Amino acid sequence: MDTRSLGRMGEELAKLFLEKEGYQIIEENFWCRYGEIDLIALQKDYLVFIEVKLSSNKSYMNPQEKVDYRKQKKLEQVARYYLSNKQVESDFRFDVVAISGDKRDREIELFKNAFYC
Repeated sequence: MDTRSLGRMGEELAKLFLEKEGYQIIEENFWCRYGEIDLIALQKDYLVFIEVKLSSNKSYMNPQEKVDYRKQKKLEQVARYYLSNKQVESDFRFDVVAISGDKRDREIELFKNAFYC
């Protein structure tokens, strides 16, 4: 399976997981000139920008460790563009969904407020 297909599969798994956790997905793969955010959702009173990271057992990094400072700044830029473009005034946060393991043994972890801007 190629990287793009794996990414789509990870996002679909994350979406199903988040919906069970009470998130309402409102955007998928939001893209602008600054980059992309995998999922945007409403959860209680928050607008949540969600980065999905998928990793096999063979990876030397945990999936959540892949959201480094540079990636955080890029996500922040995209989020600010989204808020401005959609004229949204809401509390917001950044969550990371980390999916690890292989097909037979997937583990999904949710990191709320994974980073601040």
